[in-house]
Amino acid sequence: MTIQSEVTTALEAVFQPSELIVENESSRHSVPPDSETHFKVVLVTEQFAGERSVKRHQRVYGVLAEWL
Repeated sequence: MTIQSEVTTALEAVFQPSELIVENESSRHSVPPDSETHFKVVLVTEQFAGERSVKRHQRVYGVLAEWL
């Protein structure tokens, strides 16, 4: 299983998103080919309603702590 798919699965399980995009942006950085070190995440979920962006980020980082 790739890191990208693990991250996607973890976020889906916790947030039940209406939209989730996990894009591997590693190729845009100075890393070896086929690396999985840099990701862009777009996550839309009802669970974020009324939360400030800092709190949203903290919740996502909490789920992804294993990979950070």
